[in-house]
Amino acid sequence: MTPKRLTATALAALLALTAPPLRAAEETAAVPQAARPVVTEIVAAEATRLRSFPGVIKAAVETSLAFQTSGRIATRPAELGDVVKAGDVLATLDQITLAEDVAAAQAALKAAQAAADLAAQSLTRVEELNRRGVASTAQLEAAIAERDATAASARAAEADLTSAEDAERYGTLRAPADGVVITVDADPGTTVSSGTSVLTLATEAGREAVIDVPTEVLTILPKDARFTIAPRSPGGAAIPGRLRLIEPVADSSTRSHRLRITILGDAPGLRLGSLVSASLDSPATPVLTLPRRAILDAEGSPRVWRIGAGRKAEPVAVTLGQSLGERVIITTGLQAGDEVLIRGIHSVETGQTLGERIEE
Repeated sequence: MTPKRLTATALAALLALTAPPLRAAEETAAVPQAARPVVTEIVAAEATRLRSFPGVIKAAVETSLAFQTSGRIATRPAELGDVVKAGDVLATLDQITLAEDVAAAQAALKAAQAAADLAAQSLTRVEELNRRGVASTAQLEAAIAERDATAASARAAEADLTSAEDAERYGTLRAPADGVVITVDADPGTTVSSGTSVLTLATEAGREAVIDVPTEVLTILPKDARFTIAPRSPGGAAIPGRLRLIEPVADSSTRSHRLRITILGDAPGLRLGSLVSASLDSPATPVLTLPRRAILDAEGSPRVWRIGAGRKAEPVAVTLGQSLGERVIITTGLQAGDEVLIRGIHSVETGQTLGERIEE
């Protein structure tokens, strides 16, 4: 066999060995690669995204009640949760001690008046003796000073008696209005001073829902924000509410603000302490937000990747508004229902086909 023939035979064998792998590679290249799944978010109004906040029903007016005088609490008929009417006795001070104080003040007043009367009579005698030249001017001045001092002591004793009588009269604590006792701060036997809270009364002036929201939520709340209040108990009907007050001081631990929402209309099923859920009603112009990490070139020409027809990536220029924590308000460029890429935004090209949506 000639060398040329050997070379041709070896070449044929080599082609035979390499042909199947080449065909396999061509077949593999012909199979389309599946588009990778992506993490996206469906743009929704912020009021919808926030959904609802847990809360509790409280009275619109809560009054701390205290005695106007000091003393020892003898009785406290009102207990936590009691429903009371205006004028009902809620607590009393020790009447025996108060009566003794009045008696002691009366005795002190009588003694002071007797001393004042005696000093006045003594002054009359000294004045006559001084007129006759028997009593000196110094004696007259001393008698006048004694008269004035005893008269002042009598006036002080009279004031003490008035104070003791007032204390006796103020020894009964009554309900100023119809309501419910929501806290009890002092028990029978406790000595309290004037103004020390004995209990707190929630009056019938109205009901409101109290919720706590993150600080960033305040940005989207209008002054007259409307809410829907839904009882947590089964079968309860939802009722409307209107924002009444945003407490200015945030909670030091949670950094949340307390909102007080006035309940509009009758709500017989909502009692004090009832658990509710408060959801923010969608405003006429919805507030749209996205995570800040979904924004490309946020400092220059901000844009996002919107998933268009055929699940193809398309860049969309947006206008940014105020920040809401880790999110930012989108004022123009998007509308509710758009699907926006929020992860892997730097590894996507225009027109790239993306896979199915994955939620975070």
